[in-house]
Amino acid sequence: MKALLLATVLLLATACSQAQAGHSQGNGTCDDDITHYENMTVNGKRSDAPLYAQSQEQYQMALTKHNAWTCERYMEEALRMIRKTDGEYPTE
Repeated sequence: MKALLLATVLLLATACSQAQAGHSQGNGTCDDDITHYENMTVNGKRSDAPLYAQSQEQYQMALTKHNAWTCERYMEEALRMIRKTDGEYPTE
């Protein structure tokens, strides 16, 4: 009985916690997108992507935007450039 109760508590705690690695679009803030990008590029990760330099440019442009919607658009493009799809990076 105690094991079942403990398992239930752990399941609820896990299900109710927020993921720090992911991000949401259209939520009125760009902070989560910036955090997601920074987590993907920390310590040179993803620097082997063919579009890494362009991704960095998009990231810098996003940081200068005061409008969250515009920032999110730039960040999504920056993330797209370094995100692997089926094990491959985009090349265009």
